[in-house]
Amino acid sequence: MAQRVFLSYRRSDSAVHAVPLKAVLQQKLPDALVFVDTESVSPSERWPDRLTAALEQSSAVVALIGPSWRFGADGTDRFADPEDWVLRELAYALEHKADAIVPVFLDTTTTTDYRDLPPSLVGMRDIQGQGLELRKDHWSQDVDRIASSVAKILGTTAIGGTIQFPNPSALKKLAPRLTEAEFDEYKLAVPSLTGWVFSRVPVSTPDGEVEGAQISRSFTFTDFKRAFTFMARSAELAESRPHHPDWTNVWNRVDVRLRTFDADHSITWYDIEMACAMHELALQVTNEDKIGWPLRPPRRRKVQTKPR
Repeated sequence: MAQRVFLSYRRSDSAVHAVPLKAVLQQKLPDALVFVDTESVSPSERWPDRLTAALEQSSAVVALIGPSWRFGADGTDRFADPEDWVLRELAYALEHKADAIVPVFLDTTTTTDYRDLPPSLVGMRDIQGQGLELRKDHWSQDVDRIASSVAKILGTTAIGGTIQFPNPSALKKLAPRLTEAEFDEYKLAVPSLTGWVFSRVPVSTPDGEVEGAQISRSFTFTDFKRAFTFMARSAELAESRPHHPDWTNVWNRVDVRLRTFDADHSITWYDIEMACAMHELALQVTNEDKIGWPLRPPRRRKVQTKPR
């Protein structure tokens, strides 16, 4: 029977790392199953049974610790709430699996998050020195170290060499679905999300109409040329990611709607990143002194030929 690895993370903090880390760890550790909670839950579901069961059945716990691991965007100490999910996950792990915890610190995490920990997490100080890093510029090397640490706990061997990174569509299908409350938390922390609105919408699919979610915003410019330039630059960015908006344009206004189609028409961190990028592009277009027409074909140079 395959051994299980529980990946503890906070969606508003390290979701961008959790899903690809799960996918790569399962390739590095073919004898293990990695659990990542990606389901949306109601606010009243304080501690889902599925998390308890997953923790009980896990032989190792990987704790992703990012910049908002402890403190919210408004400065609130999340660990002051005894029902906080991450607090309960790690408290359970420290009580039952203290020798099987692998702390992983993101490169944006500060050490101030570890001062005056609540009593149930005091044991984290004892393992802080053993924590590994997951850095954006050294992702592959750091994942190798994480896989080796987990393999040691499981009593197995991690596969060496380069592992194929999951393609964007596969990652989107696994991406955590953000609730409205989680999106509002992002808005508090990220100024570029100002103006974006979360809403539930009906979505037509080949299997019929389903309820989806979207974030939307209107961008208004001084004229059509700037609006079209914004769309052209956003289109190039969307194609490179790839993550495409649903939008309409009427003269100087562009109405944008974002959702992740591959994630059952839900909101994921792909939409958060795209929304922030479009905000920055809109500022650039607004502040440029002169706007040339985008997508204008290059002029053909006349070739001078000597008469025979």
